[in-house]
Amino acid sequence: MKANLRGDSGLSDSGFQRSQKFFLEKHKDSLDKLEKCGKIEMQRRRYEANARSPKRKTSLWQKIKGWFNV
Repeated sequence: MKANLRGDSGLSDSGFQRSQKFFLEKHKDSLDKLEKCGKIEMQRRRYEANARSPKRKTSLWQKIKGWFNV
């Protein structure tokens, strides 16, 4: 009983592996969805960290006006 309080499953190694395999098969869809959402969030954060506001391009008319100092 004390071993279970410390986090030991009380299973042999092979039994523990079977239980882990069963858990992974049972929750495969939700784990895949969670991983996909995590990747998307990581890409969004990386993009926001490197994103810059676009420079204002000067139009041809603004360039012509600049040449004549108007």
